[in-house]
Amino acid sequence: MTHARAIAEDRESYWRSELDRVDRLCDAAPALCVAALPPLLAEARAEGAVAVEIELQYNGGWAHHLLGEDPLALRAIEHALELATTHGMRAWEGRLLQGLAAVYNGFGDNLSALELLDRSLDIRRELNDTEGLAAALNNLADTYISMGRFPEKARELLDEAARLWPELDRPDGTCATLSGLAKLDTDESEALRATDPARARALAERAVQLAVRGLEAARGVPDADGGSSGNPRMAAEAEVRLARAHMAGGDLDAAEAALTAVEAALPRVAARYLTIRYHAALGRLRRLRGDHAGAVATLDEGLLLTEQSLRPMERADVLLELVQVHEDAGDLRAALATHRRYHEAVMAQRDQAAERRGIVVNAQLDVERVRQARDQARKRAAELTALNETLQHDAAHDPLTGLLNRRGLDAVLAARLGREVELAYVVADIDLFKAVNDEHSHPVGDEVLRRVAQIMTSAVRVGDATARVGGEEFTLVLLDSPHEQALAVCERIRATIAGYPWHELSEGLRVTVSFGGAMAAEGETGGTLVARADAALYRAKRQGRNRVVFDGTPSAPAPLPVPVPRTARDPRTPSAGTATACQPS
Repeated sequence: MTHARAIAEDRESYWRSELDRVDRLCDAAPALCVAALPPLLAEARAEGAVAVEIELQYNGGWAHHLLGEDPLALRAIEHALELATTHGMRAWEGRLLQGLAAVYNGFGDNLSALELLDRSLDIRRELNDTEGLAAALNNLADTYISMGRFPEKARELLDEAARLWPELDRPDGTCATLSGLAKLDTDESEALRATDPARARALAERAVQLAVRGLEAARGVPDADGGSSGNPRMAAEAEVRLARAHMAGGDLDAAEAALTAVEAALPRVAARYLTIRYHAALGRLRRLRGDHAGAVATLDEGLLLTEQSLRPMERADVLLELVQVHEDAGDLRAALATHRRYHEAVMAQRDQAAERRGIVVNAQLDVERVRQARDQARKRAAELTALNETLQHDAAHDPLTGLLNRRGLDAVLAARLGREVELAYVVADIDLFKAVNDEHSHPVGDEVLRRVAQIMTSAVRVGDATARVGGEEFTLVLLDSPHEQALAVCERIRATIAGYPWHELSEGLRVTVSFGGAMAAEGETGGTLVARADAALYRAKRQGRNRVVFDGTPSAPAPLPVPVPRTARDPRTPSAGTATACQPS
C-alpha cells in the first residue's frame, strides 16, 4: 500500500467515525450536535470533502429543526442541497429534499412540503432506495397528519412504510411509523367518543399497542454515544403518543406515568417542540382529571415556550387545548378570548406559509437553473470527450480503409515488440497497382484498397493489427503466431484476394498481392524487423509477385492461377478451393 493511499484511508476512517457520531448526536442530543459542527465543517471545506460537508450540513439542519430553529435549519439544508445538485449526488438530493420538506412542514407550509416530498419520492424510486423511500413515506404521512386532513391517505402511506422497515433493520424509522399510526388511531378515537363509544375504545386500545411498539423501537435506537440505552428524544416522543392514547381510552393513571417519563427525559433532549407537546398533553391530562387551574397553568407555560418558536401551529395546538379547558370550566368568556388567539395563530401560520411558499418557488427556480447549467456542462463535456476520441481515432487510422495508419502501427509495434513470445511482422503490397489506377480509374483503385483491407481484417484475430502504411502497401502484425501459422494466414489472404471476382468491379480487373514477412527475434528493434520484412517482400516481387515470402525461409514456388468465379461474393468470403480466411487458433 502506498503512503498516499494509507493517508487517504485514514482520513476516510476518521470522517466515517465523526459522521457516525454527529448522526447519533443529531437525533439524541441535537444541541450537542449543533455545537460540534463548526470545526468539522471548517475541516471538511479545507479538504474539499464535498460529500462530508453535505452530510454535516444535513445533520446540522436536522438538529436545528428538532430544536425549533427552522430558519437555521432551512439555511443549512438548502446549502447542502445546492452542493448535492451541483455535484450530481442524486441520493443526497432525495434525502435533502425530504429534510427540507420537514422544515417547511414545521413552518406550516404543507403545500411546499408535499411538493418537496413528491420530488424526493421520485428520486428514491429512481434509485431503488428502499430505506429512503420508507423514510419519505413517513414524512409524507406526517405532513398529511399535521394538515388535519386526509387521514386515510396518511394511514395508507404509513402502512406501506411499515411493510418496508422490517427488512431494513432501522428501529428509528419503525418508531416514526408506529407513532404516526398511533396518532391517527388516537385522533379518530377522540372524534368518535360521543357518537360511537365502542369503536372509539377499540381504536384507543390499538393506539396504545402501536405506541408501546413505537416506544420499544425507540429504545432500540443507538444513543448519542453509540450505546444501547436507546434514543431519549424518540422515546420521549413515543411516550407522549402513548399518553394521548391512554387518555383517549380513559386510563389517566397510565397516561400520567408516560408523561412522568417524558418529564424526566426533557433535560437530556432539549427539543423545544417536544417540551411544547409535553405541556399540551399534560394540560389535557389535568383537564380530564378536573384540575382546571392546573391545566391552565400548564398550558400557559406551554404558550410562553411557543413565543420563542417560529411555528404558529404549535401555538395553535396549545391554544386549542386551553379553549377546551375554559369550556369545561364553564368560563365561556375566557374560552372565546382564547379562541380568538387561536384564530390569530392559524392566520399567522397561513401568512407565514404564503411567505415561505414564495421562498420555495424561488428556491425551486434556482435549483432548476443549477440543474440546467449542470446538464449543459455534462453535455458539453460529453461532446468534447467524443470529439477528442474521434480526433485520436482519426490521428491513428487511415480515412479510406479504416485501418491503422503509420502512426497507429508504430504505437502497436512499440507496445508489443519484445513482449510477445512469437510476433510476425508482414508487409503486403498490391502488385502493379499503378496499372489498376491507370487502366480502371482512381475510384476503382480506391475501392480495391477498401476491399483488400476488408479481406485482411476478416482474416486476422482480435488483437492482431492491420494497417495501411502507404498508397498500396499494407502491414500485418500477428501476435502469438508461430512461423508456420503466420505463413498460413498470409497464404490464405493472398489466395482469397487472387480469387476474388474483381471483374465485377471493373471488366478485366485482376488483383494480386505480394507478402514479405519476418518473425521478431528476441531483443530485436522495430527498425531491423521492418527491414527484414521489406527485404522479404522485395524477394517476393522479384520472384514473380503474388506470393508469400518470409525472411529466413526458402522461396515458395509460384502459386497456381486461381480461376475467377462468375458470382459476386462478399470480400470476407474465401474463393472456391481456398481455406476459410480466418487465423487458426
